[in-house]
Amino acid sequence: AVVSTQSTGNIEKMINILDTTDATIVGGKFEGFIKFAGAIRFGYYHKRQEFGMFSGHCNHGPGVVPAHPNCEQCDSTSNIFLAKTQPIIKIGGWSPELKIAEHADFFVKVKGAGLKVIYCDDIEVINQQETPDERSRSYQKLRYDARRKNRMFRLMNSRYNVNGLFWCSKYEVSETTGELICQETRHKIGYC
Repeated sequence: AVVSTQSTGNIEKMINILDTTDATIVGGKFEGFIKFAGAIRFGYYHKRQEFGMFSGHCNHGPGVVPAHPNCEQCDSTSNIFLAKTQPIIKIGGWSPELKIAEHADFFVKVKGAGLKVIYCDDIEVINQQETPDERSRSYQKLRYDARRKNRMFRLMNSRYNVNGLFWCSKYEVSETTGELICQETRHKIGYC
């Protein structure tokens, strides 16, 4: 069960942003987790064509989301969001054959379609289903099941012509090129 810490205010805020801006998706975070919202980049990482999810790299300049200073534009957000239905249906929504990294696949399609994603740091939910240790163990077992991981790798390779996918939690921005340079990788999919 997912319970919002301020459910009415969070939902009203998300609806307001969807109604008053050109955003397609407005999301928040799970209490106690790293900021998952961030940038998606395709390129040559680890000496091969991959795409990376750079946690925390968003456009947070002044006025990005008028009247909502705790919000910023990102390429992805946690799976805690409201979205305009028709654009999500148009891009095909979630891939039913994926059981891991469906979140990454979904937001790659969102980015490819040019849809605007807004992340608000003050929208937070608590997952009371399991303790953090139980959730971590059950999630890790699902994520690292070899059959699921291989299926995910094959699908990502055929859809996007990439040889891997990674989540980068620590990075720097090149002063000369503006390129994101990953310094700490948390999860990798598609590595032999």
